[in-house]
Amino acid sequence: MKPRTEPPTEPIPDAELEQLLRDGRQLESAPEPVLRRAFAIWQPRAQAASPWRRLLAVLSFDSNAAPALAPALGFGVRSAGGTRQLLYAVDGRDIDLRIVPAGDAGWRLLGQVLGPDLVGRVQVRVGGTELQAKLDELAEFRLEPVPPGECHVELQLGETVLELPVFTLPDR
Repeated sequence: MKPRTEPPTEPIPDAELEQLLRDGRQLESAPEPVLRRAFAIWQPRAQAASPWRRLLAVLSFDSNAAPALAPALGFGVRSAGGTRQLLYAVDGRDIDLRIVPAGDAGWRLLGQVLGPDLVGRVQVRVGGTELQAKLDELAEFRLEPVPPGECHVELQLGETVLELPVFTLPDR
């Protein structure tokens, strides 16, 4: 089939149109000298030898964002008394975090990792305060007293570090 040089005056047959579309999708290769030069200057990036894998969790539920009508309908009864529940998801795991008032001492963080990991630790940083705890046999943790401020939570599970989005613990 020879290429068309002028616009068609009558409809193009389907077979010819199909061939024109196929021909239009083919890319020409770059000239050989250009390819050789590109491969000569290309250098692979050096990969860090760190065994750590760092993942950012995604907030999937926040009891503070639940509608005001929920308690009237019987939802959120467990969150009564100022307790806030946050649920996060990351890499096949769910993290259930409860923020409970601890009187004048600040806040108590109670949590559990739901997933394949049963061994690990959690680290919380608020301002200059840093608290750590190991996961127990049910992959639960408890940290207290946690002062108000921007709260940074990381969970180390084997060679994976799960980072929760920063949230604020208000002044009591």
